[in-house]
Amino acid sequence: MPTTERLRVADSLAGVAAAQWNSLAGGNPFLRHEFLGALIDTGCASARTGWQPQFLLLERDGRLAGAMPLFVKSHSRGEYVFDWAWADAYARHGLEYYPKLLGAVPFTPVAGPRLLAADAAARGALATAALAAAREFSSLHVLFAPEEEARLLEACGMLLRRTVQFHWRNAGYASFDEFLARLSHQRRKNIRQERRRVREAGITFRWLEGAAITGEDWAFFARCYTRTYREHRNTPYLNLDFFQRIGPVAGLSGDFNIRRFIQNSF
Repeated sequence: MPTTERLRVADSLAGVAAAQWNSLAGGNPFLRHEFLGALIDTGCASARTGWQPQFLLLERDGRLAGAMPLFVKSHSRGEYVFDWAWADAYARHGLEYYPKLLGAVPFTPVAGPRLLAADAAARGALATAALAAAREFSSLHVLFAPEEEARLLEACGMLLRRTVQFHWRNAGYASFDEFLARLSHQRRKNIRQERRRVREAGITFRWLEGAAITGEDWAFFARCYTRTYREHRNTPYLNLDFFQRIGPVAGLSGDFNIRRFIQNSF
């Protein structure tokens, strides 16, 4: 019996089986059904915030064989790739740059698959469908794709743009002192001074994971997150509902002194 194949567009993940989606995500936590679903369901990634979900879904005999997280964007914020020059060029020629079509994980400048596919045929079908959908918009952008996918999209006619990210990798250091030994004398001195000031301030650390993170912890974390954005005159992308939604599958590290939290990292 021939395989029945169908491509469709979904504006949420509510009707998509989490197990089938996650089997295509390749272990990337930011591509999991839970993470993307939380962004959408809590309103962080929505038409109101300029991130309207338009996910491409490829189904074979009723099962998910491919998916591509796509968003209709009315601005370029939250992408961590700056295309203001393109928007300006469109404006100078009397053209509308927005809305544009974007393949990415919202607010997450982390490389990972963008064509979630069971096989090469499904990957190619998603790329073709995305380019066809882009005809309704000014352009299609796919951010932080792995090399294999970038080459496939280039072969389909897309322009390849390269930028630079700096990553720290653990080279198998047995201790922090071994890591410091690889640095110059001045850098070692500066780092040790900074760490000493932290100890002298009475700051200690504890790590909380999953269900151990209370509602009070998440509320405080959300206040810190919001305040950081506000102090830099930016609008925060995420909200308390999102943090509480992913709490059971996330970790939170915090810096504490005797009386109060002073800093958080997520």
